[in-house]
Amino acid sequence: MFEISDFYTYCAEHGVDVIPYFGCPQPGATVRDEGYYAVFLDFSKIQSTRLLRGVCCHELGHAATGALHKVDSPYELAERSEYRANRWVAERFLSREEFAEAFRNGCRELWQLAEYFDMPQEDVQKALHYWTECKGVDFNRPESVGAMGAKDGQN
Repeated sequence: MFEISDFYTYCAEHGVDVIPYFGCPQPGATVRDEGYYAVFLDFSKIQSTRLLRGVCCHELGHAATGALHKVDSPYELAERSEYRANRWVAERFLSREEFAEAFRNGCRELWQLAEYFDMPQEDVQKALHYWTECKGVDFNRPESVGAMGAKDGQN
């Protein structure tokens, strides 16, 4: 499960600057200049700790994978970068085991899962979609949640 300290620890260990930047079009953005990364956080757009956790977790996915795109490039798709960052987050912080634990604890509705993970519903929904639709995990069948099979080990 993701903690904000995971974000700051990763950034400190990997030389990623964290910069408060008011006026950013989104609550968070990750940029790269040559080999240097920076995460910009617009705290005027982050209204809760839950949203801060979601933004930090997502931007960490971008920084860790290098999944960035040029804003003005007709050849690089933003969706591809977003998918890679979201997949990394699901595999590290909203894992199949974490979801299985949440389901065993009685969380069934999206809002319950969001409360369990203390993450925005949109982020939890993306991770749940990744596990159920992309990886074929059925959290209602315990045998489906077990160790990764050959299909799941592929990227």
